[in-house]
Amino acid sequence: MSCKKGQIAQEITKPETPRDTTQVKPPAQGSKGRTIPLGTGSGNLIIDGTKLGLACDDVIKIKGGTYKSIDIKNINTGCNVTIQNDGLVEIAGNSDHIFLSKVSNLTISGKGTAGITYGFVSRDSPQHRSISVTGTVQNLTVQNFAFKNIGDYVVYFNSGQIVYDGSASSYSNNVRFLNNSCSNTGSFLHLEGGVENGVIRGLIKKLEVAYLDFRNSNSGDAVLAENADDYNIHHNTVIDVNSANNNHNGIFTMKGSGSFHHNLIRNHQGNAIRAWTRSFGTTPKEVLIYNNTVVNSRKYSGFEVQSFASMIIGGKTTYSNVKVYNNICGKLNTSKDWVGVVVDVYSLEGGKCEVYNNTGFDFPAPNPKSYIVSQQANTVPVQTNNKYFATAAEAGIPDINALKIQN
Repeated sequence: MSCKKGQIAQEITKPETPRDTTQVKPPAQGSKGRTIPLGTGSGNLIIDGTKLGLACDDVIKIKGGTYKSIDIKNINTGCNVTIQNDGLVEIAGNSDHIFLSKVSNLTISGKGTAGITYGFVSRDSPQHRSISVTGTVQNLTVQNFAFKNIGDYVVYFNSGQIVYDGSASSYSNNVRFLNNSCSNTGSFLHLEGGVENGVIRGLIKKLEVAYLDFRNSNSGDAVLAENADDYNIHHNTVIDVNSANNNHNGIFTMKGSGSFHHNLIRNHQGNAIRAWTRSFGTTPKEVLIYNNTVVNSRKYSGFEVQSFASMIIGGKTTYSNVKVYNNICGKLNTSKDWVGVVVDVYSLEGGKCEVYNNTGFDFPAPNPKSYIVSQQANTVPVQTNNKYFATAAEAGIPDINALKIQN
């Protein structure tokens, strides 16, 4: 697992009371919700649902400008509320930027103004986080944000000590991060938790991370989820990461079960995914790794799958079955200090592993027994219809830097 820099975590300071007043527009004819303009374009903005009388389909529009912080809390209408930008909204400076607490059924979207792709920009904070989430959240979407020059985690969930007991308040559910970008940041998403002494903490169900553009980072991982049930990681682009990081990294480190597909990882160090597999509940689920393109890694194989006996708890968790298929992997582990093949397979603690229809090329340090699989423990993967080529050209790829996300 990757290690974080030691400087970063600092106590969160709540922002001061904002100076603006709220003027609520009535619903437009034929629409369901109201438009609620907030913000002055500067300072610290607090959006408190208990003071706004929010109802279904209300849209809060934040006035464009540069803010010190935005505190969003107590939004629980039981139906969707949206927060949008009205112009370009930037949060800048060396402090924590956005706070989320006690929210559900909330969409925060940077698509509020035509012609602006990323309507929310968090930038230039070398020692702090961009978004801090306190407690569990339900039905949250964060989309069309840009993050630049952030020294700590970009999004951090402070829920790692919440014990999962099956109740809705004991886990986060249906959380989506869509169409976001990161340049020169720490990890995009960090979800603490664990399984220890029969206790599950920090569980998230139905996590989706999609269409993320993550570049120019030495963070180790882009996403770390310690307890994720039914994750869906897809259509993400990760380029030029970990040039000066030599930990055994997983660009995506996902502990649980779910799908990792249609991602492009290039010019990097670390496995594209370290899938540490387990199923929550008593029914074995699947980890599916498919249609990914992983090329030009300084260290390690395309993917890693493994499980641990300590994470299998009778009546609470069980093993997962793994399928790795339709991936394109090339020029892996150019440092040659470990094997570099399509997938490293460790023990799955009872789970099965199938590896099929993958294409590999130009592996400088393959496993002596296979160009496709490096078996590291007692789980024997079933391999069918995989192909390996000595060069990219022989694989029909004239330029690996021109590869895009698979259809």
